[in-house]
Amino acid sequence: MDLPTVLEELYASPPAEFTATRDARARRARAEGDRDLAARVAGLRRPTVPAWAVNLLVREHREEVERLLELGAAVREATAALAGPELRELSVQQHRVLAALRARAARLTRAAGVRLSPEAGEKVVQTLRAGMTGPAAADAVRSGLLVRPLEAVGLTDVEADVEGATALDAPARSAAPTPAGPAPRVVPPDELKARREEKAAREARRRELELRELREAVAAAREELAEAREEAGASAGDLTSARRRGDDLVRRQEDLRAQLDAVTEQLEAAAGTRRAAERTARAAEERVARAERELERLRARLPD
Repeated sequence: MDLPTVLEELYASPPAEFTATRDARARRARAEGDRDLAARVAGLRRPTVPAWAVNLLVREHREEVERLLELGAAVREATAALAGPELRELSVQQHRVLAALRARAARLTRAAGVRLSPEAGEKVVQTLRAGMTGPAAADAVRSGLLVRPLEAVGLTDVEADVEGATALDAPARSAAPTPAGPAPRVVPPDELKARREEKAAREARRRELELRELREAVAAAREELAEAREEAGASAGDLTSARRRGDDLVRRQEDLRAQLDAVTEQLEAAAGTRRAAERTARAAEERVARAERELERLRARLPD
């Protein structure tokens, strides 16, 4: 087991599975005696849903992502050269590729069992657009190891902020106690203040990331609730229609049964009338036969 293998596994899997898998790989590395690897793995951060979606795009549709990043370089060159017509054409291509990649991201996350909310979809586009602002941002996107979305305001000569944006920027956790060394030096007040400010800034960024994840989760839950309510409403309407149809069929069945009973009675009466008519016909036939025999007997007695 090595770091690239672990990175590929972690950042290709849904964020919900990240923490358990990361901790399991860190324990395995420690069990195998690789404390450095264990520390690096333990320090890896879970990606937000938009960052993970971009990572999926890089893995599954790398050519399209590279095409977009190349468009970013072309746009920067056209902007620097003030090439208006070329810039407009590149802008059209950019919007077309971004729309296609957003749709692909939604399909990829859905196939992995995660629904990409509209807000998260916007952050995917925002990250891809930020990747077009310069080489460092492009490298962060194409790494497939993003842990948070990138941000950029327009395409300018200033790159998007990529500090701490990928898993490779994560600091390793200490895997073993630090050996005893020389006495620590006295930290000057200015340096101590700078350290505190840096720590506060890191903590603020961490809280901001957590808040973003929470907002994304809330937005996704709201959308899921809305869809569930809509589906429940449609199901209730279908149920009402089915009940009405069932009641109509029951009434129709009862009408048909009543008609069948009436026809049955009429049939029985007709059968009785037929039997009586048959008896009368047979009696008449017998009477005719007797009359014919009597006639023949009387004719026989007449003289020639």
